[in-house]
Amino acid sequence: MSTSSRMVDAAIPPMARQRTDEIRRTAARLFAVSGYSATTMTDIANAVGILPGSLYHHFTSKEEIAVEILSELDQELSALAATTSRRLAKIDGGPEERLRYLAREVTTLSVRNSAALRLYSYEAPSAATERFRSALKLQAPALEKVWKRALDGLVPPSVARSRDLGLLRFAFHQLTLNAALNVPCQGEAENIARQTCDLLLKGLITDCPDDRDLDGSAAMRAARAAMADWRPPHEPAGTGTRDDIIAAARAEFARRGYSATTIRDVAEAAGVRMGTLYRRVDSKEEILKEILDGYTASMDQALRGALTTGDSVAASLDAFGLVFVNGKRRFRQESDIVKFSSRGLGATGGPFQEYFEQTQSRLRLLESLLAQGIADSSVRPFTATESLGPHIRAVVWLPYQDFGRASAPRTHTFLRTSLLRGFLTPT
Repeated sequence: MSTSSRMVDAAIPPMARQRTDEIRRTAARLFAVSGYSATTMTDIANAVGILPGSLYHHFTSKEEIAVEILSELDQELSALAATTSRRLAKIDGGPEERLRYLAREVTTLSVRNSAALRLYSYEAPSAATERFRSALKLQAPALEKVWKRALDGLVPPSVARSRDLGLLRFAFHQLTLNAALNVPCQGEAENIARQTCDLLLKGLITDCPDDRDLDGSAAMRAARAAMADWRPPHEPAGTGTRDDIIAAARAEFARRGYSATTIRDVAEAAGVRMGTLYRRVDSKEEILKEILDGYTASMDQALRGALTTGDSVAASLDAFGLVFVNGKRRFRQESDIVKFSSRGLGATGGPFQEYFEQTQSRLRLLESLLAQGIADSSVRPFTATESLGPHIRAVVWLPYQDFGRASAPRTHTFLRTSLLRGFLTPT
């Protein structure tokens, strides 16, 4: 809660403060499930059990509620960075214990603030105030510094030269801060943090093949053959063609979120009049379906090739990771559009529902592969396969290129040394 809001709350009766807090909590829950744009003040009032008019006695707008939720998270992040920084030096057990402690603390914060984190996932709607736009600029430089301290001494200097501590730090920061969004409903925050640490530090594979064998596997050949068929993204020519409109819509959906983007936003981004747009496409949903159909077809062929070629579990997981590494680069906008529908949030029919079902089908294939590996002891049984699958997907789907423009080969090498072999596993 902002300082000004706390001052106002202190001046009102306790019962009214309780109702204000209830409204804030209820709105946060609705934002987390349905998204900010799809949630109305009437939805919030109905969920609280009051008349919409009564709601306005507490908050002037949905945006005001969202800003307070975001402000609370910003304050919690600052407090967490200060607290964990002080406690790191007092933790016995060495660098790994410091790392696991920090992972637990950040994951717990994430689970507690899932609504605010979802708000941060897209830019503000067109009609948003500057106050809301400013609140949406999540930055946690102090926490990033704490992660750097936590990783100090994790591996000897001679080993550090062959390992990628930078990408490991990036992965831990992203996975723990966004844990509530990456692996929802997977148990307590402490368990989520433990599984994240086990995956990256110990690795999945008990006896991983060397790089030469992985590079030459049938799973890798199948994945590379499928990726070779990926078409480059359309470059708008500014001529108002259907392809230009689709490209403009893709960028707007990724930036604002599908629900928050209007068809007029698409027309303005494409540089066409509404009449011209409707001569090229019938609706916003038609545009979304075309975008998702092309994306799903490309990723599905490559991922199924990696997971179903009959190779070793290690080779299949390695090729699976490579597809995601390259897919995150080629289909960055598409992946931003569907970041919540892949978990069923907002997938209530139409193209998003179709995408969700296809994603679940691929997840079941991954879980089947993991179950096979656990059965033959080639995969470490950190947790049940239905929990392990979403964790793995979260690790391979991070935007590693955002860290110092990390290349695809560098990222794939990092996944081999962490997710497959374990960052702390001796070479």
